Amino acid sequence: MELRHLRYFIAVAEELSLRRAAQRLHVSQPALSQQISDLEDELAIKLFTRNSRGVELTEAGRTYLTGGRRVLAAAKEAAEQAQEAAKGERGRLLIGSSGAPILFLSGVLARFRELQPLVEITLSHLQNRAQVEAVLNGSIMLGVGFYGYVLEEDEQEQISSRLLLRSPVVVVCPKNRRLPTGTAPKLKDFRHEKFLYINTEHALGYEHWLRGLCKQIGGFEPDIVALADSVESLIGMVAAGRGVFVGTEIGIRGKQEAWRSAGDFYPLTEPENYCELESYCELSAIWKKQWPMEPIISNFIDVLVAESKS
Repeated sequence: MELRHLRYFIAVAEELSLRRAAQRLHVSQPALSQQISDLEDELAIKLFTRNSRGVELTEAGRTYLTGGRRVLAAAKEAAEQAQEAAKGERGRLLIGSSGAPILFLSGVLARFRELQPLVEITLSHLQNRAQVEAVLNGSIMLGVGFYGYVLEEDEQEQISSRLLLRSPVVVVCPKNRRLPTGTAPKLKDFRHEKFLYINTEHALGYEHWLRGLCKQIGGFEPDIVALADSVESLIGMVAAGRGVFVGTEIGIRGKQEAWRSAGDFYPLTEPENYCELESYCELSAIWKKQWPMEPIISNFIDVLVAESKS
């Protein structure tokens, strides 16, 4: 049995006339009569009785009409939902992120929910390396984070990416720390400080990035002494005078009040020996390379890009 059999049956049941039903369906009356006979043969039941005025539903036919209408309505709804999914307006979106990017995503998720209320979003907390692996194995559809030191060369051929923003670098040091006055502090002014870093579960590749930054811009090797297992413990270490922390402005902004109570902020704006790509951390979106791109991913990236420019 096909859906057209149901449509033909329902038309005859509502018109109670093969002639009027044939006109409504734009088919010939003999062809319609044959389709109804085929349906009755397949079901092994009589759906109609014929009389001089037309046709009349049997009791079995009345019962079948109720169920047939439900089936057609469900089929129509399924087709509409599939069309919505094909346009990225319905479905599921699995995202991976962690740390500062999650704070950035909060506004994006709210905005996307307004635009696409039928999309179900799941956000998983994954450090940047785990996001790359999850994108490749299909357990998430999109990652949002800093990937400068975690993408292997062969993986770059399998992954598409979109730069969202470059976040300036900020140095946070304990309050009342004496620094040169009159000019903005330079990174080399912190060369004798102890540096803090955060567990790789939150920021894989951070230590490598920090050492490269200090060497290139400050001309020194940082003395990295203490490991924090969370952002909260990192803030506490700065407040206790354990050392300074170098991080992204977007990450600091997410917990700005807590950071300001712990230390003083110094944006990294050195004019000499300045390398833009090292002085900024690139926040990007990544997804598995495919053609064509899933519309639901494309729609979300459009919102990501718009939010990053606002």
